[in-house]
Amino acid sequence: MAGNQHTPDPRQAIFLAGYLDPKSETFSNALQSALKAGYSQEYSESILNQDTNWLSESLRDEELVSRAEKALSEALGYITVNEEGRVDSGAGRLKLDAAKLVLKGMKKEKYSERTELTGENGKALNITFDNSFKK
Repeated sequence: MAGNQHTPDPRQAIFLAGYLDPKSETFSNALQSALKAGYSQEYSESILNQDTNWLSESLRDEELVSRAEKALSEALGYITVNEEGRVDSGAGRLKLDAAKLVLKGMKKEKYSERTELTGENGKALNITFDNSFKK
């Protein structure tokens, strides 16, 4: 996970996927998510109380993403009108730009504008050049 100074434990990703994904059968259930990830019963029962930087960072990141997604949704339907009845595009633009920044950085797989180009089944592209265009 971000900020780790050691090799991440694969169980961390499994735990976070189960705990943070609303589609997971263990969503929002730390004990069941930890057990499913392969942690011991004892550790699983207290995982949210452990001094785990990877967990607190991930939970903070998820909270930011959640707030940014909400702000993005609000900003898309939000028009700020000042006291004179004029649209204040600055306030809406600021909120929208902040939401986009967080989402592009922290939820890249969904919001990134970058497109990965790969070959069949995710393999590297095999590029060949046709020399017939040379004079």
